[in-house]
Amino acid sequence: MLDIVVICATLALGQTAPPVPESPPTPVEVAAPLLPPPPSLAAPPSAAPSAAAPPSRWLLMRALQGSYYGSALDTERIAVSGWAEGSFTASTADDVNTPMTWNDQANKFLLQQFWTRIDRPVVTSGTTTPTYGGRIDMIFGSDYRFTLPQRGLLFSQRTENHGKFGLYGFDPIQFYGEAYFPTIGRGLDVKVGRFYSPYGVESNEAISTPLVSRSYTFNYDPFTHTGVLATLTLTPAWTVQAGLVLGSDVFISTADNPTFIGSVQWTQPGGRNVVKTMTILGSGQYNQGLMFNNVNMVDTVWTHLFGAIPNNAATLHPEWAMPLPNSGLSYQLETLFGWEASAPLAGGRFGSAVWYSMVHYLNCQFTPRLAGVGRLELFEDSQGQRTGFPGLYTALSGCLIFKPLPGVIIRPEIRFDHNDEAKAFDGHHGLATATTDLIFRW
Repeated sequence: MLDIVVICATLALGQTAPPVPESPPTPVEVAAPLLPPPPSLAAPPSAAPSAAAPPSRWLLMRALQGSYYGSALDTERIAVSGWAEGSFTASTADDVNTPMTWNDQANKFLLQQFWTRIDRPVVTSGTTTPTYGGRIDMIFGSDYRFTLPQRGLLFSQRTENHGKFGLYGFDPIQFYGEAYFPTIGRGLDVKVGRFYSPYGVESNEAISTPLVSRSYTFNYDPFTHTGVLATLTLTPAWTVQAGLVLGSDVFISTADNPTFIGSVQWTQPGGRNVVKTMTILGSGQYNQGLMFNNVNMVDTVWTHLFGAIPNNAATLHPEWAMPLPNSGLSYQLETLFGWEASAPLAGGRFGSAVWYSMVHYLNCQFTPRLAGVGRLELFEDSQGQRTGFPGLYTALSGCLIFKPLPGVIIRPEIRFDHNDEAKAFDGHHGLATATTDLIFRW
């Protein structure tokens, strides 16, 4: 551009234009020290530590959100929640459905659970330092008759009504302190207090158990333990548990009996198969003086997913997730073997007792709001020590789980029971029931 300007100026002055160079001059290169490469971008700071399974915000926590009290609870990672469960069971029995439980009252309405939970979950990711938490669960309703310890905690409720349970009562069913150590193995969790027995498919909680009624396998074995329980994740596939407790269904009493509880769990990469074997090992001797059971047992649960499906519940509303394996179709098999010496048997005798069972569950999630569960159980109570009647129990149940709104669960269920040896059901060998419960989470 400069050459053109010079030529034009020369012509204008009447001078001869200089020749235009055929190529631009070679640029002069100046050696300079190399600059260091730009520093790599620093990794973004770790996300705030989060609990393994952050609790959903139900009605109470939503109402408190943004308030002084809500902010104080959030700052301390504390959530307060609960639910209410009511049910009605139509039955071929006249009065009670026993030995079927927990909806054992025939043709009656029950407030089975009014549950309150105060939870401070431990932090399991985003940190390398130990974290601490705990949980308190309290239950009022008819279900307390099954979960209340046989000795040592509010035991007077067992004797106030002429030596029998009142229909409704209270049980602080779970209360423990918890610590999580992320650098021990792949994570070590330690609980100290009263906590659920860590076995089986079903649960003490209405929101976590797949059907309204409970299986014999679940009902006639321990519900809670008091002591210490450690859970160690060795690898993504292997988890082990070990604990020392005061016995089964007992809380600081003369009936205490040091007992070991433990489990081993294997999870196939991808989660298609999960196998967990758990044991309770103590004296295995019935305490005749205190009329207290000290049972031993081994329980195994195998869960198989036939095929994973997109979890649309998370996109519609996370609270529509079902208490079932996250698969369109899944199968669970539970087997149990229990034994006790010098135990009271049917007919007023004492002797060795054994019981064993096999329970099949078929779970299907039809839509994010609708699921179904089928259960077939074979429970052999050889000496009648568990149920009061000897024989093989066969129980077939079918249940739908419908969630019309977040926090609302409706479960209609039909069930048929039969004892091949004894007339265990109100003087009959068999029992047919149809029940529906309604759960409202707050």
